Amino acid sequence: MVLRDRGRRLALAACVGAPLLAAAAVAGRRVRASLIGVGALRDGRVDVPAGGGFPRVLHGPAGETWTLPRSPRRIVSTYLAADEILAALVPAGRLAAVSAFADDPAISSVAGFYPRTVPRVRADVEAILSLEPDLICVAGYSDADAMRLAVGAGLPILRWSRFETFAEVLGNVRSIGAAVGADERAKVVVDAADAKLAALAIRLRGVAPVRVLYLDLPNFTAGRDTLIDEMLTRAGGLNVAAAAGIVGAGQIAVEAALALDAEAVVVAVAPGGSPPLDELRATPLWCELPAVRAGRVFPIAAALPGDVSQRAADAPAEIARQLHPERWS
Repeated sequence: MVLRDRGRRLALAACVGAPLLAAAAVAGRRVRASLIGVGALRDGRVDVPAGGGFPRVLHGPAGETWTLPRSPRRIVSTYLAADEILAALVPAGRLAAVSAFADDPAISSVAGFYPRTVPRVRADVEAILSLEPDLICVAGYSDADAMRLAVGAGLPILRWSRFETFAEVLGNVRSIGAAVGADERAKVVVDAADAKLAALAIRLRGVAPVRVLYLDLPNFTAGRDTLIDEMLTRAGGLNVAAAAGIVGAGQIAVEAALALDAEAVVVAVAPGGSPPLDELRATPLWCELPAVRAGRVFPIAAALPGDVSQRAADAPAEIARQLHPERWS
């Protein structure tokens, strides 16, 4: 399910946080957690000197700073979006490890990109320690206490927690680019994503929005304050879940979905999955949805709506081609 897959993308940092906590103890490093305090963690930023170059100052999640004397050469990526962003910014040889989901073709756009010689991050404390990273990319789902201890152990951490809009997703590309010394390449990647979205807006100018329901079967949807809502809007749709006041992502009852009067349904489909129209027509109550009766059920590769890297910019056009085929005729 793409919403749960998206959680897998982002929550892997939480799986890494606990090993880092233990790692600090196993390594015998001096932990300064008492000095870090218990305040809210924040997203990182990088101070880039005038004219670019290094050293650069990395501001960490607990207000600490690290000086990066040169572009990192032993980067550990703990979540899939960072795997995908880094694949577009730096050679694979600069990665000391990538997330355990990098090779999952159902959700990853970099499956097969990273050599098997690059470790996949799981819960092996000794392996994480042995990597000796000079930069660790984490999402906002890492365990807060574990992250503070990791900071106390002197591990340089770049944190990002905002993934609900394209501006936030592409902001993460810029942030990682600044941390790894790939500013210009990050600009190219972000500009390309922005150009895709701008071109789609021109193509769809003046269309009547289609009332659309997003489904991750059996019964997950996305309302406002989600990236999927923005995808649907940019695709020339009106997200009926958001219009009904649903906030965030979660389950929706079939009876509630029937009341939303959707003209079309967009369904996330994993590789090898059944045609969603057939599946919904064979399911009690869902088969009563007017869009299902009319055959207006449109699949989208499950990896796209769950993506929170630059590749997310491909999703609106894929949806729009089905909602507004006349604009491609």
